[in-house]
Amino acid sequence: MSEEQQKDFEKIELTAAMTELSSLNPEEGKGAMMAQVDRAALRVLKVLREGNPDKLQSDATFLAQIKFVMQIMEQCKDFRDGQFTRLVRQHAEDIMTGLEALPKRSKEIKEEKKRKAEEAKRLAEQEESEARARKIASGGDGSPIHEEEIEIDEEPEFNYELAEKLCIQSVVRHFDSKLDVLRSTHLYGRHSTEDIGIPAHFLYSIEFSVLIEDAVRALVIDSREVLTRRVYNDIDPEADEEAIRVILRDKSKPLLEVVHSGFSGWGSSQTEAAKRAGESDKPKKAATKEKKGGLFAKLLGKGKKEEAPKKKKKVERETWEDVLDIFKEAQNKGEVFFPKTFNFSILAYLMNLRDNLFKGEGDRIIQIAEQAQGGSSAKGAVARALEQSFKQNDQNFFEMLILNLLYTKNSIGLDEVQSACMGQKLDAGRLPLSVPELGRRPVAYAEQIIKLLKEPAEPRVLKNCLEFFFESILVLHLIKFDKEFKNAVTHFEAEKENLAKPLQGVVDGVLGLIDRVLFARQQARETGEDTTMQTKDTINHTIGKFMTAYENMYEKMKK
Repeated sequence: MSEEQQKDFEKIELTAAMTELSSLNPEEGKGAMMAQVDRAALRVLKVLREGNPDKLQSDATFLAQIKFVMQIMEQCKDFRDGQFTRLVRQHAEDIMTGLEALPKRSKEIKEEKKRKAEEAKRLAEQEESEARARKIASGGDGSPIHEEEIEIDEEPEFNYELAEKLCIQSVVRHFDSKLDVLRSTHLYGRHSTEDIGIPAHFLYSIEFSVLIEDAVRALVIDSREVLTRRVYNDIDPEADEEAIRVILRDKSKPLLEVVHSGFSGWGSSQTEAAKRAGESDKPKKAATKEKKGGLFAKLLGKGKKEEAPKKKKKVERETWEDVLDIFKEAQNKGEVFFPKTFNFSILAYLMNLRDNLFKGEGDRIIQIAEQAQGGSSAKGAVARALEQSFKQNDQNFFEMLILNLLYTKNSIGLDEVQSACMGQKLDAGRLPLSVPELGRRPVAYAEQIIKLLKEPAEPRVLKNCLEFFFESILVLHLIKFDKEFKNAVTHFEAEKENLAKPLQGVVDGVLGLIDRVLFARQQARETGEDTTMQTKDTINHTIGKFMTAYENMYEKMKK
């Protein structure tokens, strides 16, 4: 096309993409929004593939239009839906890849004329080469060489890329359905952490709905050999997508079995690796220094020659280690929380979660808590109901139920959930999902309070975070989480100097209230007197004073 047509093409497509995204409306539903995002992204990708790469790199208007599309897609990530988030992320990555490829495309276009000039020569040489090949193939006298005489020393190619892609999509949808059961329609309750900016537990984070796709893709690719035997062998590599989908409908069970087995295997490998790491960290016995001279030296001679240290074998990284690095990277970015006790076997368990049983148990326990109407009676009733559920089901079911109570809207608080965990002695080894979630809260809240003071944040958000923080100080086990309490105090003390002088006074007040709450709890423990209500009143009154002072400072800082 001509340069003018080229410019019109790019302008039309990018303007249409902007129009699509500008008219996004959540009220129209997820399906309509996904279709609009899809159409807009495909227009941008078409421009990046077919447009003039030099113009796209130098024309400020085109760059601004693409930047606008990327900004809208970034905002779309706030739409709390795993499938929608995956679509947006995939398109954003494709657009970035297209932008990065523009210099290469420019170079290729510039070299195109040179290639055309040499094309005639190459065709002539190719014809001559084919003529020689035909002569050799006929044995020189017209007799063909038998196919079995030709040795092919190449590994068989993998011809099921489309089927593999569809299998990955199918497994990811299966995980999405299980995560939806966990989260229910009442996601983001009072203790979800999401409202105050603290990353959620991975099972309750929308970001994990994206990360699970990375894990599934890596596992499916890693399992090509077994999947070829159990799933792909009945598929024609040349078949279209619809024909492959028809066959895969009957292959759902073996596919999920392979993935389940794979995640279980990753979990076992992860456990073994942790054991080896623990053994290597143990201090080794110091070598006894041999004394020179003396009777024993004469009797025993010079002693054994010291052996040269053995060379460590280089161990290749396993696939699960690469996936774990992806998870850790997301956590380091503050997008999601993975406890140190995370193990891939929990993903295998999640695949077989009994949906109706889980929903029924959650509803039953929430109803028990509501009937008890708060107080110590509710605490005991919830603990007994969870203990019964633990006996009737298993540890993973029990933990997911606990997290469900923490992260969904109900009347159950940290105190009731912690009481349910006391039967397992609040041991992270026994409860690797729920106990780390409880234990991380004092420090996570402390870090967020400092962050909110630095911004500075709206008073409402800071007040919520202070209330959550002091609830954890008041409720969590005094001895079991003593280290976490101290770490929270240390963080406040270390960061105080980085705040403006008026805000340092707020931190001093927080530190003073922490001391008062912990002292009151220690006294109650020694005397056996329940002073929880009095301590709650003290916390609420003091936070009110903090907020009065902070609101005045906030108004001045806004000006």
